[in-house]
Amino acid sequence: MEFIILLVIFGGFMLLMSRANKKMASTAATQRENALVVGNTVVTSTGMIGVIVDIDGGVVTLESASGDETQWLSTAISSVIEPPYEHTYESDEDEDELESYDGITPRDDHDGLAGR
Repeated sequence: MEFIILLVIFGGFMLLMSRANKKMASTAATQRENALVVGNTVVTSTGMIGVIVDIDGGVVTLESASGDETQWLSTAISSVIEPPYEHTYESDEDEDELESYDGITPRDDHDGLAGR
């Protein structure tokens, strides 16, 4: 008799857990569907952040901050996020400064271990 009571309690617990998992999966699917709009900044399940530039069936093309485009399965898109960076482009002046830079400048606050 005690075994049957334990079995019923365990079965009820498993039923409640499966319902919670189904609800969580449904919420994630809804967020993913809402995120799949061209122009949205999204994050993938692996942590890659990009802007949606094209959607072709189950394949989403994302553009990263560096301008590279990669293709992802739509199921890999987790959610829409606000861009964590300011999208800026280098000007010609910045490129000239980089070309004229010829090395590392010495620092006065070094610990004496650098350069050995």
